[in-house]
Amino acid sequence: MTTLTVVQKGGVVAIAADSLSTQGSWKRPVGFTRGASKILSVNGSYIASAGWAAHMAVLQSLVRSRPEEFDLSSVDSIFETFRNLHKTLVDDYYLKTEEEDDDQPYESSQFTVLIANSTGIYEVQEYRQVIQCERSWALGSGCEFALGAMEALYEDASLSTKEIAERGVQMGCMFDAGSSLPLESYEVKLT
Repeated sequence: MTTLTVVQKGGVVAIAADSLSTQGSWKRPVGFTRGASKILSVNGSYIASAGWAAHMAVLQSLVRSRPEEFDLSSVDSIFETFRNLHKTLVDDYYLKTEEEDDDQPYESSQFTVLIANSTGIYEVQEYRQVIQCERSWALGSGCEFALGAMEALYEDASLSTKEIAERGVQMGCMFDAGSSLPLESYEVKLT
C-alpha cells in the first residue's frame, strides 16, 4: 500500500514516494517510525519498492553489503542484477518464492520496484522483467490516481519533472487509503 512515481521529461528523471507505512489495518505515519523512507540510493540510482515493508529492509541490507552488485544502467544490466540477487534473496533472506498462481513460470522475487537514474526510468516486476518507461509510471495502491494525474500534467511546461512526479504521489495520497503525505522526491539529469 503505497504510491510511487517516476517521470522522464526534458532531460531529467524524477522519482517520488509517499511516506505511510502499514501493517495490516494499522498505519504508522511519519514521526512514529524512524528511517521509513521508501526510496534508497545506490551507485547514482534511486530505487523505490512497492509491497511488503520487509522488501525495503532487504534492499537496504543488500545495498549496504553489496553495492558493487547493483548495475542499474540499462534494461539488461538491471535484469542481470536482480537475477543474480535472487539466489541471495532465497538463501540469505529466506524469500518465499511461491505465489497463488498455479501457472507460475519462474520463481518470483516478490519485488516490484521503480528505478530512476541518468539512463532513464525503469520498472522491475516480480519475475525480474524489466521495462524501460518513456514518460511516467507508478506503482502501489495509489498508482491509478498517480498515473492519471501525471498524464494530465505531463505537457504543462510550467511544471518541472520533479513536480509532476510529486503531483502524482499527492493525488495517490488524496484518494488512496493506503498512501499518505509527506512525500519524498529526487531528480537526476539524463546523460
